[in-house]
Amino acid sequence: MKVYIVTNGEYSEYMIEKVFSNREAAEEYKYWHNITNEIEEYEVADTAQTIDKRYMFIRVSGKVYPEAVVDIRYDIHPATVSDNSNKRYIGIYDYSKCYGTFTLFNDHYVLAENWDEEKYKAKFLKALYDQAAFVKAMFAEGASVRDVEQTLRNTEE
Repeated sequence: MKVYIVTNGEYSEYMIEKVFSNREAAEEYKYWHNITNEIEEYEVADTAQTIDKRYMFIRVSGKVYPEAVVDIRYDIHPATVSDNSNKRYIGIYDYSKCYGTFTLFNDHYVLAENWDEEKYKAKFLKALYDQAAFVKAMFAEGASVRDVEQTLRNTEE
């Protein structure tokens, strides 16, 4: 089923005037209320199954010091991703050469039907520690932040 939405105004003045189940009624309302906006047409969804694939997003991050990884944090929430089920991103920020510290994070999307919070927290925490060791080694060999970021991007693929 489709609905026809009559809107009015622009930018911060934009608002929905009325919602109709048929275009003729929407056109008549628009005419008699002297509205110039186009009528918006939408398909009504009966269930959430019409959403693209359902995923859980998990970001694991931690502050990496020469001797330890601390301040481990998890950001976990539902997400929908329509283009690539293997999306992940690894990055660093807050790099301090003089202290040898940086914050490392990795983002992952896991199909909701496969989601097991404890399993994925443990798995991606281990990955964070492995990546921290790898990045520390690169910095020890004299790599720049740009070199490290490029290498991390290449390992994503």
